Amino acid sequence: MPRKPMDGGRIGVMASQLSLAAVMETIPMHATRRVLRETGRESQRERLLPAHLVVYLVILLALYAEVSVRENLRILLEALRARFSLPADKPAVDSAVTKARRRLGPEPFRRLFAEIARPLATPQTPGCFWRGMRLVAADGTWLDVQHTSANVERFGIHANQHGAAGYPALHAAVLLECGTRAPLGAAAGGEHDSEGALFDTLSERLSEEMLLLADRHYYSFARWRDCQKRCGALLWRIRANLKPRVIERLEDGSALVELKPSGKLTGKRLADKSERLKARMLEYEVAFADGSKGQPTRLLTTLLDPLKHPAEELAGMYAERWSAETGFDELKTHLKGSPRVLRSQLPELVEQEFFGFLLAYYVVRATMFQAALKNGDPPGELSFVHAVRVIRRKLAFPPSKQNSGAPEMEGNS
Repeated sequence: MPRKPMDGGRIGVMASQLSLAAVMETIPMHATRRVLRETGRESQRERLLPAHLVVYLVILLALYAEVSVRENLRILLEALRARFSLPADKPAVDSAVTKARRRLGPEPFRRLFAEIARPLATPQTPGCFWRGMRLVAADGTWLDVQHTSANVERFGIHANQHGAAGYPALHAAVLLECGTRAPLGAAAGGEHDSEGALFDTLSERLSEEMLLLADRHYYSFARWRDCQKRCGALLWRIRANLKPRVIERLEDGSALVELKPSGKLTGKRLADKSERLKARMLEYEVAFADGSKGQPTRLLTTLLDPLKHPAEELAGMYAERWSAETGFDELKTHLKGSPRVLRSQLPELVEQEFFGFLLAYYVVRATMFQAALKNGDPPGELSFVHAVRVIRRKLAFPPSKQNSGAPEMEGNS
């Protein structure tokens, strides 16, 4: 469904907000410095590329994925000089940027994303809550990376009967807020890391106010049990071969069922043989406009009362999970560029670049959220493509009569 382009008023709001200053407002310098200090990556001596500057450069590399590293550095430095009247310096060569990025590694970016990426919507935000619960979705994605021996060793490469094919790829599990599409958590791995196992590392990002949507690849008794403890409610699709015991058929066509752990889980001591959980199961077929039907869908939920949470509403609500798919399309097709692989040739820089993309995507979504609030629009209805174009035109410090203090361009001695 085409998204709503922004009118003149919204463009004015976006143009004033989508600037490097706004990037630093969403990802403030004090938070960046603290994370660098806590991870032991803060610059200890004078450098042409101090650590805090490199953090913002990596985010720019995501916003301007189609241009060179040196050009991104020029954009960053010119914006800072225009704002703070800093003297011109000779730009660093690409090799110096690579060395600076390697000094940082991925950990500061993981930590910074974990700190910055918070839910945006309030209960009053249109399209973001259902019956008092914040809608969030878990899903996975793949990002092609440079075909280097180090990347192949770290991330693996897809193989078939004819041998290895294509690029090595980073495999990620991501938690998103459905209504705003803001990423709330992410874990990165490789070919042999399952989405479910990656998602397990994100459990601390869940909260009691959330209704968590997930696809059939995520269900296991242990994961369902653990997420149920952390979330207000769960609504997951399940595989056709999972056949829980039916306890009671309900009037709306759903059924109360009993869940028990598999022998594989109990063998690994991830669950006890005697453990049982009660859930509610929905089964339906999606009918399309041409009269055809999709594959049968089975959903499992912790919402057991059919009067408070009707099956028809739950089935319609599950479609909100596609917000995650739309978010990945925006990240991969419109921000990164669909035919383009990540530019980094070393695994630690691939992960750094990935979290740089997530930080950039969060900045875009946070700014779009603020623009939507001005007119009371649902944030998901605004055009992401249009927003990215505005950002790329306006990524400079806006004029200011008051200089609140320039960020330091050199590292600490």
